[in-house]
Amino acid sequence: MFFIQLLSKIPFSLLHIISTFLAFVTGKIIRYRRDVVAENIKIAFPKKSGAERKKIVDGFYTNLSDVALESIKSLSMSKEDMKQHFKVKNPEVFNKFHDKNQPVILMCGHVCNWEWQMTGFAANFDFGFGAVYKPLEGKFSEQLMQQIRSRFGGYVVPMANTMRQILVRKKKGENFGFGMVSDQSPPGYDRKRIWIDFFGRPSAFFAGPEVITGSMKIPVIYSRIIRTGRSQYEAELFEIYDGGEYEKGSNLVLKKYAQLVEENIKAQPSNWLWSHKRWKYTKEEMGE
Repeated sequence: MFFIQLLSKIPFSLLHIISTFLAFVTGKIIRYRRDVVAENIKIAFPKKSGAERKKIVDGFYTNLSDVALESIKSLSMSKEDMKQHFKVKNPEVFNKFHDKNQPVILMCGHVCNWEWQMTGFAANFDFGFGAVYKPLEGKFSEQLMQQIRSRFGGYVVPMANTMRQILVRKKKGENFGFGMVSDQSPPGYDRKRIWIDFFGRPSAFFAGPEVITGSMKIPVIYSRIIRTGRSQYEAELFEIYDGGEYEKGSNLVLKKYAQLVEENIKAQPSNWLWSHKRWKYTKEEMGE
C-alpha cells in the first residue's frame, strides 16, 4: 500500500508518461485480451475500416491505463482537485430530485474513467453516493477498491445487498443516491437478465436496475461522460425515469440506458471497456 500511496502523489504530467508506456506494454507486448477487444469493436462498428478499428483498439489501451493510474491518483486528490478534473455540465438534473429529498439511481457505463464517476459526483455535489459493486476476491484489491470509491463521503454497496440497502435507507427517510455501472453482461448461469438491442443486436443486461426502479419508483439518471483532455472529464446528466408512472414489463429504464450508453460510446469509441465480452452468448444459445 505504501507504493500505491507514493504513486498517487506524482504529478499528472509524469502520470501520463507512465500511462502511455503502460498502454504500449499492455496492448502491444502483453496484448491483454486484444483478440476480445478487436472482435467487440468489429461487431459494434462493422462499417469502419481495419485502420479505423485499429485506432480504436490502440486508444482503448491508453484509456485503460489512464483509468488505472488516475484511480490511484485520486487517493491523494483533494475535493477541489477532483472538481478541476471532473466537471458536471448540468447539475440541476440531479438537484431536481435531491432538493426534494428523493433517492436517485445514477446509472453509468464503463466509459472514460468510470472509477471517477462516484468520487467526481461526490466532490461536485458534496454528497456521498453508494457505489454498487461485485466484491473482489483478492484482499488487497478489495481494500484498495473500497478506499478509492469511498473518497469524499462515498461508500460501497455489495450487489447482493442493493435492494436491502435501499429498503433500509428509504425506511429511515434518508436522502441517498446509488451509482450503478450496468453495461456488462450477466453470466450465462444468471437467469436475472433482460434482452435489449445494443449496437444492432440483442444483448443481455442485468435485470436489477429495472427491478429496483419498477418496484421502488426511484428516479433514474444517466451520466454521459466524455474526455475533454488527458485526465479531464465532463459529465452530462440525462433523466431516464422520474419516479412516476411505470408500466410493468416495459423495460423502459434499460432500453433508454442502453441507447444512451451506445450514443456515449459512439462519441468517443476508444473510451469504453471493450475487453469484456459484451456479446458472449445469444438468446438462442440461452433458449430464450
